[in-house]
Amino acid sequence: MDHPFRARMIGLICIAPLVAATACAPDSGGDEDSLEGETVRVIIPSEAGGGFDTTMRQIQPDLEDKLGATLAVENQEGGNFAIGTQAAINAKQDCTTVLFHGVPHLPFSYLTQKVDYTADDLAPLAGLTVEPGVFRVQNDSPWKSLQDMVDAAKKDPGKVAVSVSGKTSNNYVAMLALEEATGTDFNIVPFDGGDPARTALIAGDVQATHAGVFNSLSIDKETRALAVSQDENEFAEVTDDAPTANEALGVDLPPNGSNYALWVPKGCKADHPKRYQLLVEAVESATKDEDYLARLKKLGAEKSVEVLSAEELGQLTQESVAEIEAVLEEDPKAFE
Repeated sequence: MDHPFRARMIGLICIAPLVAATACAPDSGGDEDSLEGETVRVIIPSEAGGGFDTTMRQIQPDLEDKLGATLAVENQEGGNFAIGTQAAINAKQDCTTVLFHGVPHLPFSYLTQKVDYTADDLAPLAGLTVEPGVFRVQNDSPWKSLQDMVDAAKKDPGKVAVSVSGKTSNNYVAMLALEEATGTDFNIVPFDGGDPARTALIAGDVQATHAGVFNSLSIDKETRALAVSQDENEFAEVTDDAPTANEALGVDLPPNGSNYALWVPKGCKADHPKRYQLLVEAVESATKDEDYLARLKKLGAEKSVEVLSAEELGQLTQESVAEIEAVLEEDPKAFE
C-alpha cells in the first residue's frame, strides 16, 4: 500500500536520548465482550493543541458514541514523542488505553533514540487522516516565495529560524531535505508538538514553520503558505494557491507528509480479541459519521480524511521502518 502523502527519507537527523519511562500497570481483566460504560484513556505523545491532539478531539465525540464509552484524552509530551508512547505501551493491556500517534513519527521515535519499545509492542487500529507538508510564514514576512526564504538562508547561514513539531517528525525531515537540495543551512528549531511550533511563528520567535496543511489551518489568518511539500497542490483553497516546493525552487524533493493514526498495546489484541475488534469497528464507523465529516468540512479539512484499515496501517508503518533502516544500514552515522 502506498500513498502520495507519505514522508520520504532524505538528509540527516539528530539523536535525542530518552531517559524517562513509565512503570507497567497490571491488567485488570474486565468484560471481554464490551467497552460500554468504560473510561478509555487516549494518550497523545505531544502537547495539547498540536496536530495529534486536534485530530483526536475532532473525532472524540463520534468515537465515544460508537463505543458507548468515555474517552479521557491525556497529553504526555516529551522525548520526541517517546514518553507518551512508552506510557501507552506500559499501560493496562485490557483495551482501555489507546495511543494516538503518526507515521513516520512512531518509527522515528525508536529508530533514532534509545528507548525500550518498537512498533511490535503495539497493535494498529486504523489510520484517520493525512497531513501533507507546507511551508508557512507570517503575513508581513518580506519573503513572497520559498525561493526568497532559501536566498535569505544562503545570505545568512544558520540564521533563518524555522520551527518544526519535533526531531522525530516528517517536518524535521522536510527541512533537512530542503537544506540538502539547496545547499543551505537553516536554524531548525524542534518543539514537543505542532502547536508550540506554530505558536513560535505567530510570536515571532521563528521566521517560518514547516507544518501540516490541515493542522496549520489554526494559524491560517495570520500566515501565508509559500509552498507545499507534495508533487502537486491538491489543497489550493487552504494553502493560498501556493506552488509545490519543486516548482518554486526547480529541485526534486520527495513528497513529505504524515499519517495520523490509532494503536493499542499489543496485549489488547492478543488477550482481548473481542474488545480489540470492537475498537476497530468503532473507529471505522466513527470515520464515516456524518457529524464528524461535517465538522471537518466546516474547518476546511475534509480532504485530510485518509482512512486506513488496521492491516494497511501496519503495512505503512513497516514500510516506514524499512526506509529508515535502509538509510542506517548504508550509513550507520546518518542520523548523528
